[in-house]
Amino acid sequence: MQALVRARLLDSHCHLPASALASERDSRWPGLDLPDTGRYFCNTTCEPEWRVALNLAGPESAIIPFLGIHPWFAETVTPGWERRLLLLLQKNPAGLGETGLDKSCPVNFDRQQQVFLAQLSMAVELHRPLVIHCVKAWGRLLEILEALAAPRPAIMLHSFSGSLEIMQRLLALGCFISFSPRLISNRQLHPLFIAAPLTRLLLETDTACHPSRPDPPPEATTISHLYQVAAALRGIPLPEFSQQVWNNGKIFAHTILPR
Repeated sequence: MQALVRARLLDSHCHLPASALASERDSRWPGLDLPDTGRYFCNTTCEPEWRVALNLAGPESAIIPFLGIHPWFAETVTPGWERRLLLLLQKNPAGLGETGLDKSCPVNFDRQQQVFLAQLSMAVELHRPLVIHCVKAWGRLLEILEALAAPRPAIMLHSFSGSLEIMQRLLALGCFISFSPRLISNRQLHPLFIAAPLTRLLLETDTACHPSRPDPPPEATTISHLYQVAAALRGIPLPEFSQQVWNNGKIFAHTILPR
């Protein structure tokens, strides 16, 4: 019997490490030191991070950049940010993210919506994948997405923790559902994860995509461990499960991946 080739792993949502933000270039990045991870969807949270992510990406890089304004940073944007972001997206194969809505933070919710809608519009116009962060704002987010005319951009809900009903409505819109290491620590997520269609699942660390990150948060885990737990929960051999998630990521981000 022919042995299964070890599948490359996708980290569908991660962030820039402190070392890259400090120097704007970390020479250790090309090797990544993580042989079991084949691709990172690296999200930004504010304008100063955009160029850093683009500098770390490239045709031969495992880093796939996503440029965006996180809802926590919606009040930090400066005049002209939309034009600057649009120009970068027009010149570079990058997605939009991390953006979204979050009622748990003190940032004015109307301002969050303005910033989110601007980025959603760019995703529609440029046919780019969009990564959404949503906390305690599912009603408004669903209103916005369900009112969006087809064809919609590819959309990922990162670190999903909504209800089964919310997930079903998102799936009806064609969204991808990404689970973070909370899947390991929070058993309440297990029924949601098991109910999600295999063809819409993604997995993420939601931490820096470099092993040298200092002081990782307590919930941090390796992407390989997350895949092991997730495959066991679904009762699917790890190579088969990993390949399915890899394929899902290719579909989600097909407009920006190297060809």
